[in-house]
Amino acid sequence: MLSRLTRPAALASVALCSLALLTACGDDDSGEKQASGFDAVSISGAVGEVPTFDWKAALKPGKTESEVLDEGDGPAIADGDQVLVNIAVSDDFSQDVVVDSFGPDRAASIITVGEEAEPQQAFDLITQLVGEHIDAGMTVGTRIALTADVKKEWGDTGLFLTGIDVGNEDGIAIVADLQAVPLDAPDGKRVTPAKWAPKIDFTKDLPSGLDSAGIPKPDVKGKEIRSTTVLEGTGPEIEEGDLAVVNYLGQTWGGDKPFDTSFDKKRDPLLVNVGVTDGGGITVIDGWSDGLVGVPVGSRIILEIPPAKGYGKKGQGEDIKGDDILYFVVDVLAAA
Repeated sequence: MLSRLTRPAALASVALCSLALLTACGDDDSGEKQASGFDAVSISGAVGEVPTFDWKAALKPGKTESEVLDEGDGPAIADGDQVLVNIAVSDDFSQDVVVDSFGPDRAASIITVGEEAEPQQAFDLITQLVGEHIDAGMTVGTRIALTADVKKEWGDTGLFLTGIDVGNEDGIAIVADLQAVPLDAPDGKRVTPAKWAPKIDFTKDLPSGLDSAGIPKPDVKGKEIRSTTVLEGTGPEIEEGDLAVVNYLGQTWGGDKPFDTSFDKKRDPLLVNVGVTDGGGITVIDGWSDGLVGVPVGSRIILEIPPAKGYGKKGQGEDIKGDDILYFVVDVLAAA
């Protein structure tokens, strides 16, 4: 179906600054049947699943409206909390779900309640708007919905939304599920790790290094990772396409110190797009995505990653050579 504004698919993940030369070319839709807010669209479906949007009319231009569709039974969210949010967007022209993070193609977003983030990409405009309608006191598991007129809400900035197939003359409906708030630390039950795993050294109860003394060097030509559990969480298991929030420490086999860690109090946990490039986190090496899938939230694991699943024969920087075996301690604090 043709849209009101040409929406080049190649712009789906392009930074906002690169879209600044676009110009509006919307059609005159004055003959359309129009309705205000949620009179224009009804939304159904279970929390955690892609919602169904039933458009009854085009959205009448006006201010953004929001409502709670389902109230969750999880913990209350406070100002300053980070919340993992799955989002789906439908426009009143195509009447399709034009973008969503519920499936395997896009990871969830993370929103800090009460704080305004600077948008970097087209989808960030949607995330920012959702964040404005998440209030302290809402609970994990809640589903909220918004209706917004692109031109009224964003003006010329709405042109950037071509990157996610939304036209600047469109009305849109947004559904956002408040899926999780990250743990402060893993809360799993201690289990005995595999014998191949290095010993974790601790400083002030936080992982500070790995001791691989006495462990034969694994096959650097190996094609598979190995994973073992140190603390077994009871939260939801990570799926491909999730956003995972983790703390981690990385060290090579035989290395005398870590080459990277987020257990330093000056560092925030890492946000990881598991197996996908789009989402609220970063793209990681294959060994991480392979090793995180199926791990319950609240767990601490150790990953062993050969070059084929890491940085390849070229290695990475001065610390990781092409024949290094990588070990990671990973604490899984949230996923959605």
